[in-house]
Order: sequence, then structure tokens, then C-alpha cells
Amino acid sequence: MAFEPATALGWRAQWTAALGQRLRAWIEVPDGLSSMARCREFSEQVWPVLEANPGAVLIALGGGATLDIAKLVRCRPVQARPQINPRSGLRTASFDRVADALRGRAPWLDLDLAPLWMVPTTAGTGSEVTRWAPVWDTDFEPPKKRSLDEAFGYADCAFVAPFLTRSCPAGVTRDTALDALSHALEAIWNRHANPISDALAVSAACKVLTALPVVLQDPANAKARSALSLASLEAGFAFSQTRTALAHARSYAVTLEQGTPHGLACVMWLPAAWALAQGCDARVDGLLEQVFAQQADELGDPRDKSHYPRAPQVRLNSVGVSCDPASYGVLDADRRIQAVLSSARGRNCIAA
Repeated sequence: MAFEPATALGWRAQWTAALGQRLRAWIEVPDGLSSMARCREFSEQVWPVLEANPGAVLIALGGGATLDIAKLVRCRPVQARPQINPRSGLRTASFDRVADALRGRAPWLDLDLAPLWMVPTTAGTGSEVTRWAPVWDTDFEPPKKRSLDEAFGYADCAFVAPFLTRSCPAGVTRDTALDALSHALEAIWNRHANPISDALAVSAACKVLTALPVVLQDPANAKARSALSLASLEAGFAFSQTRTALAHARSYAVTLEQGTPHGLACVMWLPAAWALAQGCDARVDGLLEQVFAQQADELGDPRDKSHYPRAPQVRLNSVGVSCDPASYGVLDADRRIQAVLSSARGRNCIAA
């Protein structure tokens, strides 16, 4: 499974030449959010190939949506209501059973899990090293966000090649990096943090704040792109242990309501979450000071801790990103924050 631009970029031709007959199918995923409907559509294309080729590996090449869809598509039930796929004529298990499990209506069946290899082409989602996959259930009005949260959500292999991110437009580069920054900071002020996640999160946050402006100004800068890819990987490992918190909890509604890209929908909540977390825990304060120290030259006296929540904001303002929810049409930010603090994801925040 590959994101749609892979053909225009010449990658399909390269993979076909390298793999030859071992490449059993090339299925492209158009741009857009991962959704239940799209997972159903791609299962109808992928499952017959897996059934006809026992032991085949499912490779996901693309951004977060492609990787997330692949996590669901690998889940082929061993025993389920069979159906005839009109494209192949083969009998395949119905995706309805997977959808029922994802919606919490039924337990997961025994699955014939395809080996899953992930090759991210963006630096931000961390999906290649986490067990989760958000899925938008558009069969409901308003649409509901479902989430795969199972051990089989982990890929068997992940291949991170920073040069692949050069295919990203500037907006995608920015938004996915903002997602990684959100993963890192939310892992810091998280109740489930540990020394390993702390070290990974601080390193990732500092890399994003330093490298993102460089990449946006000089897209061919290999060193800065490598830093963003490493930051995404570190942040992915960090929040795979802690889960996300307040910023992500608030982001999904903004994406659904206004179509705001996920990274922007997360980053707008970071200053408020940082301000809430500050002073709640000495460990968290010490880690945030490490992140702040990287930006102190721009924010003035490092002893003035009132500046700390502005650390990411000042750096991101320089690349045209606002961290003010009102800039994105969200005029009731305080109400939304208070509402989410009592949610399961909101309670992960040390301030809840």
C-alpha cells in the first residue's frame, strides 16, 4: 500500500524493478483521513491478495493515514462471514467483523495477521512505532473517532529514511513536525512518564524546535531533515509508553469541525497545557526547563519562568504558526480545556 504520489515520484517504478515478481500488488491510497469506509475499501483490495499469497508481507509506504489504514487492513479474520469480492472472485472475510470490534460492539476474532512493514514518508506521526491507529467512523453523524489500541497494532518492521521526507510539501513537513512536537511535550507532562520516555521526549522536542525552521527555509537540508525524522521516531517511542494527553484530546474535534490539519489542531493547545502543567511536578518542571533552555536566547531572562509556556510559540511564530486557538476559529478554548480534563485522555496530563 503506497500513498498516491509514489507513482509520480518514480517510486513505483523503482520498487517494481527491484522486486520483480515478488511484488504481488501495488495499491495506492489517495490523500485524506483514515476512515472506516476507506479501511473497508482497501480490505476488499488487499485481502484477496493476502489470501492468494500465504506469507505475503503488507508494506505501507506513506504518511500517517496510509500507515494507520494498513494497521486495520492487516487484520483479516480467520473465521468470519465470507463474501465474494467482485474484483477478484475470491472469497474473503467480511470487514464488518473488524468494524464491530473497533466500535466496541464485539470482541476481536482470531486474526490472520499479515506481517506489516512500515516505511514513513513524513516525519511526525510516529505510527510506525506505536500500537495505535485513529480511524474516523463516518457512518455516524457526527462522525466518531475510533482508535485501534491493540498489541497487534505494532508493525513488525519500520524503515525510517529521512530522504523520503523530501517528497513532502512545506505544509505537510510543518504539520507533521508539529504532531511530533505535540507527542514529545505531552509525553513530558504525562502521568505515565518514565525516565526513558522523558529522555526521548526532551530530545525530540528540542530537535523539532531547532530543525523545523531550517527545513522550511532550506528543504534540501539533509542534516535538518534527518533531525526531524529522528525527532519523530523519538517522540513516537516516548508517547508509545505514555499515550497522548490534553492537546490531542482537543485536536480531533477541531479537525472534524473545521478541517484543520492534525498537527496544527494539536499545537494550538500546547501553551495552555504547558501553563497548566507548570508547577505541578518538579520532574516535569525540570524537563520543561531543558526544552526552554534551547529557546532562552529568544525569550529573554531564563530565570523568568513565566516565559516557559511561550517557548514553542516563539519558535513556531517564526515559521508562520500560531499557537492561539482563536487564530483557528476556536473562541471557547477555556471551556474546551476544562471539559477535556476529566476525560480519559485528558487525565493523562499531570495537571488534571
